Amino acid sequence: MRRIPVLATVLAAWTLAGPVVAPAQAVAPTPKPSGAASPSGPLLSITVDDGRTAVAAGDELTYRVTVRNLGTAKVAGIKVSQSLPSGLALISADRGGKARDGAVNWAVDLKVGEESTFTTKARVGETPKDLLRLATVACASAKDGVKPLVCATHSDLLPAGAVVPATKGAGTSWLWYAGAAVALLVLGAAAFVLVRRYRQRRVVPAHARSATERADSPDRMAGAVSAD
Repeated sequence: MRRIPVLATVLAAWTLAGPVVAPAQAVAPTPKPSGAASPSGPLLSITVDDGRTAVAAGDELTYRVTVRNLGTAKVAGIKVSQSLPSGLALISADRGGKARDGAVNWAVDLKVGEESTFTTKARVGETPKDLLRLATVACASAKDGVKPLVCATHSDLLPAGAVVPATKGAGTSWLWYAGAAVALLVLGAAAFVLVRRYRQRRVVPAHARSATERADSPDRMAGAVSAD
């Protein structure tokens, strides 16, 4: 029965070794350029960033969209666009950018290895209470192209996103620890009870053995006399 406490210890260790949910951190990933190549089209890369990771209503943001020609030939008439999601109001756009259909649009020519940057200023308005991030998408397409050749995104954490994940993570973590502690106590108590019962059944007290021997002595003597 030495296996019982060992088994209880193994089960308790397994219970405590489960994943611990840590509170989410309000950290936005660093924007990286994305590129797309086509056998019959240009090779471009694009990035979009506002230099921030979190925003709130009333904040004024400055976005920079950068497009680069990674190909081996000049590309003319590139269409560049940046989306204006709900809750983001355009203030201004440089280089003749025009807002239409929920996006700011530009046109540019790029030589081999050349890049061009476009800037927009926008203000954060009221957003849905359950919206966690405010995201914008920048795309570049070839002249007369329907589908974009390359796109990039950038998102900023909203107040709802900064509060809700941390609260959920902390609550889940505390519940997990509490459940593990209860499971450990139950396993320990069960092992203790089983070991005690086993010992009570197997171990006979010394005074009990003496009484038993005394009770058996007349029988043994009687047996000896009958045999004679």
